[in-house]
Amino acid sequence: MEGSSAPISKPARTEPGVVRATQVGLLIASLGAFLVVFNLFGLGVVGIFLALGGAALAGTGGFGHGWYVAVWLGAIIVALSRLVADGPEVLGGWLAVAGSIAILIGTTLGFPVRGEED
Repeated sequence: MEGSSAPISKPARTEPGVVRATQVGLLIASLGAFLVVFNLFGLGVVGIFLALGGAALAGTGGFGHGWYVAVWLGAIIVALSRLVADGPEVLGGWLAVAGSIAILIGTTLGFPVRGEED
């Protein structure tokens, strides 16, 4: 029998720029979630766009899948909550809170730290 003597290689390190883009995207999405829930200075609608944009920016890094699904679904739920809030405001508010919590949990689980490997 023939054996393979190829060395076991460690996974390639990711570029610092990609890690930084993911971190910035997650922080922007979290800021958007915060603004949606607390509506500081009437910036709740801006928070929706921040949550969606931050989720899109965080996805370009390609780090993990489970946490990113939570962030992206949370951002979509936050955006849909604005549409629902035009009718039944209580349901729209609860959807906004649930989406924001999903964004914050996904950010907490998926925030890449310096030196973390893919």
